[in-house]
Amino acid sequence: MNIETAGSRLKKIRQERGLTLEELQKKTRIHLNVLRAIEGDSISDLSPIYLKGFIKIYCTSLGLDPKEYTGTANQPHKPVLNATVGRPLGERVEKKTSFIKETPLKLGAAKPAINLVKIIVIAVLALICVSLVVNLVKFASSRHKIPIQKMKSLMPATITKKSSSAPSAKTQKALAEGFTLELFTRERSWVSAKVDGKTVFYGMLARGRSQSWHAKEKIELSLGDAGAVELQFNDQRITNLGRRGKPLKNILINKDGLKSPR
Repeated sequence: MNIETAGSRLKKIRQERGLTLEELQKKTRIHLNVLRAIEGDSISDLSPIYLKGFIKIYCTSLGLDPKEYTGTANQPHKPVLNATVGRPLGERVEKKTSFIKETPLKLGAAKPAINLVKIIVIAVLALICVSLVVNLVKFASSRHKIPIQKMKSLMPATITKKSSSAPSAKTQKALAEGFTLELFTRERSWVSAKVDGKTVFYGMLARGRSQSWHAKEKIELSLGDAGAVELQFNDQRITNLGRRGKPLKNILINKDGLKSPR
């Protein structure tokens, strides 16, 4: 059977078997336009190699012998010298472009654009990563730069006297009239203070804040964080109240100084 007139026969067989063109397309994966061209015998734009392949798939899906519809049945084998185009080598081939060949070209043309987008995305991500690393380095460097005053506050806690000599006249006068206690917060801490049995402060003190109280007999302190607080008792600086995070209750301070909490 002539390959150029096989289309109408194939179409008739398909219709007899109750298959629509769309169902055949799903079964064969051949483009609808190609199937219409085969069944309409309008195959002048199709390469012979592609055409035979499509007809073979078409026939196989219907259970037919492809040789009867490709024109190769009972024909002697003829060598093809130019396998690329299916014609003898040296024969002039008229350049024809079909819709089948144009589609891969259009898809291929989009690949450079996709690659360019990928390059741009990778570059942007790289810049973001570099920026994050730089900011982390700056942050780490700033964390290690501890102010001198803060370093002093972090040194081993001691009770420092301004002078090893006898109390000054001002101190002696203050002791005669009572005593003064100052509280400084190195970090945020809860504080409760009673002066001569009366509550004068109860609440949270932020970092860097201070309170001062004058008592005739005694001051009772309770701290939420002993390591976050320093005391100034007359001429004495008391920095070792306890470890960081440890609460202390009922710290007693009188004219004789600081006594251990009960």
